[in-house]
Amino acid sequence: MDAPQSGSDRDKSNPSSSPVSVVSNFWKEFYLEKEKSVLDEQGLRIAENQENSQKNRRKLAESTRDFKKASAEEKLSLFNSLLKGYQEEVDNLTKRAKFGENAFLNIYQKLYEAPDPYPALASIAEQDLKISELESENRKMKVELEEFRTEAMHLKNQQATIRRLEERTRQLEQQMEEKVKEIVEIKQRSLAEENQKTLEVLKDREQSLQDQLRQAKESVSNMQKLHELAQSQLFELRAQSEEDRAAKQSEVNLLMDEVERAQTRLFSLEREKGVLRSQLQSVHEESENKRSNNVDSNTILENSLSAKEKIISELNMELHNIETTLSNEREEHVNEIKKLNSLLNEKEVALEEMKKELQVRPTTKLVDDLHKKVKILQAVGYNSIEAEDWEAATSGEEMSKMESLLLDKNRKMEHELTQLKIKLSEKTSLLETAEGKIVELTEKVNEQQKLIQKLEDDILKGYSSKERKGTLFDDWDLSESGVNELSENTDQKHISSDQDQSSMLKVICNQRDRFRARLRETEEEIRQLKEKIGELTAELEKTKADNVKLYGKIRYVQDYNQEKVISRGSKKYAEDLESGFTSDVESKYKKIYEDDINPFAAFSKKVGEHVLLS
Repeated sequence: MDAPQSGSDRDKSNPSSSPVSVVSNFWKEFYLEKEKSVLDEQGLRIAENQENSQKNRRKLAESTRDFKKASAEEKLSLFNSLLKGYQEEVDNLTKRAKFGENAFLNIYQKLYEAPDPYPALASIAEQDLKISELESENRKMKVELEEFRTEAMHLKNQQATIRRLEERTRQLEQQMEEKVKEIVEIKQRSLAEENQKTLEVLKDREQSLQDQLRQAKESVSNMQKLHELAQSQLFELRAQSEEDRAAKQSEVNLLMDEVERAQTRLFSLEREKGVLRSQLQSVHEESENKRSNNVDSNTILENSLSAKEKIISELNMELHNIETTLSNEREEHVNEIKKLNSLLNEKEVALEEMKKELQVRPTTKLVDDLHKKVKILQAVGYNSIEAEDWEAATSGEEMSKMESLLLDKNRKMEHELTQLKIKLSEKTSLLETAEGKIVELTEKVNEQQKLIQKLEDDILKGYSSKERKGTLFDDWDLSESGVNELSENTDQKHISSDQDQSSMLKVICNQRDRFRARLRETEEEIRQLKEKIGELTAELEKTKADNVKLYGKIRYVQDYNQEKVISRGSKKYAEDLESGFTSDVESKYKKIYEDDINPFAAFSKKVGEHVLLS
């Protein structure tokens, strides 16, 4: 059994390797196909041995029946051959048993080193689950990335639209300025020509027309200013949509008022045109008698009237163009306002979601409280708090919380330590009883093996001598058959010898079967006890590691109780706790704890393990 023990030592010496690698390395070195071929050969040989044993048993049964049917004289001649057949059968059965045991031990020694495949399969299943989770998260992240990309493209398109609208607005402004300049130049030239051609009678009217022209210029300038104001309000609309909406409405109202004023001016000009025509007709009627003298004045008046009509038509065209441009700009402004309102609504929705998310998140006070609690738990459970954090945690009311937590933790650790000590003592007692039972069973097995060997030697010695045919069974204890003496008569002696021979064979076969059954039971008990010893050893190592951890925590609590003065009860409790560890157990776990925290010891241990592995 040295090979399984060396395999288990090798598994223990390499605890850092993963279960999957250990299992794969073992079955790679095991070479299952080769073992299958060997097992097939062994199975065929075992089947062949079984078949031969059945044939030999049938032959022995036939020879035994022949022996029983034969007469006394023939039995003497057939006894040696029958006995030889039984000896050969016993030898064949012994060889068969040894072959089966050797085959079983070979496969047992190889499979004893086999690691448990369940942790490897469990880790593989966990890895598959993690991989599937990571794949689902990856798909989710890809979907979110595509959404972000589409949103970014949408924002880029909106920015391009805004820039395009701004460029179009600038172009419209330039076109409007150019048109205004052209209109002003045309009007100035026409007015200059009209001023030179008008009569002195119509100078006042001409002055009024100039005033109207000046008002038209002012309206154009006002419209330009309003347009610039609308453009500025368009930029401001991105921040304040409601105010911009009201401003745009006011601008539209102003523009409508300007249009109405222009229309009223147009109507007034048309009325003046009618008045001039009526005046012209009156003048024409008055000057019928003086037609020859006033021909020049009539032509002048007609020319001036046609010029005025031309100016009025041009103003009508200009007014129509301004109305069309105003309606177009109004539609563009309405569309822009709608787009900006939609963007504003989206931003408001995003802002509301952010507010909800901020409301769901913990406050700074709650985060600070959680930090303090985490630091207290670190101090109590892991002894991993810093000096500054310790001073901050032990200030004011947190000091009392820390002390109460440490005291509770101290009590719990002492309770756990006592329970672990009790379990350790129980496991130790169970281990001692198991070892004692193993020793007893080993001695019993040795005695039974010696007895079997002695019986086999006695049988070989008894059947090897030919001179002791008649007195072969005198040396055996035949109390079970009830025969104590041999008969003086020869026939009675032969009959008793035959009965003794058959009973002796039955006794030997029964003893052999009982010894084999006991041997199997003993081997099964030994195997179970070895498994139990392995489990107890592992549990003992685990308990030992837990005791070392508890010793470290209790040592930390002792240092804390020595530095901080709490209450009388806690002082007494700390003294009792300290007095409870002044023993060999404390020195034992103290040495183990110091070796664990010593980096040089850990380094030397790793070097030793590396040397053993290499």
